[in-house]
Amino acid sequence: MKRYNLSEIMKGAHNMYRTGKYSTFADALRKSWKVAKFNKEIADRRAETIAYHEAKKQAEIEKAVWVAQVETGSKRKQEEIAKVEAECQAYGYGLGNHYSAFSGWGNYCGD
Repeated sequence: MKRYNLSEIMKGAHNMYRTGKYSTFADALRKSWKVAKFNKEIADRRAETIAYHEAKKQAEIEKAVWVAQVETGSKRKQEEIAKVEAECQAYGYGLGNHYSAFSGWGNYCGD
């Protein structure tokens, strides 16, 4: 069974009634009880909420690490591709000059 601080509930009801928010003390007392129950419910779920937010932060950190790994892998791959392309251009590949054009074998017309 949940235990409530009755003194705080009565004090809250008295403050609500005294400030004129509620026309009767019974209405103020009902609202004070609702507030007390709601606060108790929040306190009971506090550990669960904190664990949820910690798990969410951890997931964000893991995602950031993964994104960094993907970006470094992408940069490394682009550098490798640029290196291969530079090497190919040094040998004359990709310029339209094929080995068959230099050797004459590409001009074969048949018998």
